[in-house]
Amino acid sequence: MTRPLILFAIALMTAAAHAQQPPPASPSQQETLAKWPWSISLQSAPFKRHSMDIRLAPKEGMELKYRLDKGASMLYSWTSTGDLHWELHSQPDGAPQGYAEFFDTDDGNKSNGVYNATFTGIHGWWWENQSDREVTITLTTTGFYTETHEFRRGVPVKITKID
Repeated sequence: MTRPLILFAIALMTAAAHAQQPPPASPSQQETLAKWPWSISLQSAPFKRHSMDIRLAPKEGMELKYRLDKGASMLYSWTSTGDLHWELHSQPDGAPQGYAEFFDTDDGNKSNGVYNATFTGIHGWWWENQSDREVTITLTTTGFYTETHEFRRGVPVKITKID
């Protein structure tokens, strides 16, 4: 019976010793941001939400891009009624015609994520319906953007302000 008492006393002394130690110092804001600089992007305006349905005829492709400043983020989800080929890419302001930087290229009927703009410009998707039937894309975004740019072959670029 003395052995359990001794073990209990040791446990109490160990707990008391740990309780007397000060907690480790937390890093300063500057130290945290130096370690994780991408973890926060403060914005001067509130975020916006945008949803739309996009129809693609058989063998049709189109682009939809959002205007984002460097450091702005966009949370997105899209689904489609059929498989598509897509590319998530961006064009920096002032880039030559046709220049783009690619971040995600795949085939399928959905994608979800967060895009963080590494430069000011237009950022978004090229979707291509390679099937013989119409496909509808349902896109929902939330982010710090100001407008959309819609590109379709044979149609002038459609720019829509988002308030």
